[in-house]
Amino acid sequence: MASPSFAARMPALQVAEEKYSAHIGPDPLGIRVHFKGTISTVNPAVVLNPFVDAVHQHVLEAAAKEIRVDLTQLEFCNSSGFKSFIHWIERIQQAPEPKRYKIRFISTKDRRWQRASLLALSCYGVNTVVIEGI
Repeated sequence: MASPSFAARMPALQVAEEKYSAHIGPDPLGIRVHFKGTISTVNPAVVLNPFVDAVHQHVLEAAAKEIRVDLTQLEFCNSSGFKSFIHWIERIQQAPEPKRYKIRFISTKDRRWQRASLLALSCYGVNTVVIEGI
């Protein structure tokens, strides 16, 4: 359970584009990132990679063992958007072993694209990615 002091130290990390947004927030189990909208631009990494890098740095500083990434309000994410998640997984894998953490993607069965996309992502990040909800 996240303590009030932990929540008070939560940085105001967020990204917002015309069709999608993401922000970091407290979670009863630690840290959660919420994605909302449709990621369909040609090169979303220009915006998303700096955001996931900042979230990654916060997770390392917090010494968290897991972060929850809520995709239940993400209508769609194209393959270019998923490259930012691959970038994030690579950053975790490059961290020293004791600092590595897991990304738990929270998905919904209502969005069929999530199943195939997240399963592929979990194959890439075998020891890093956990999928919940599909």
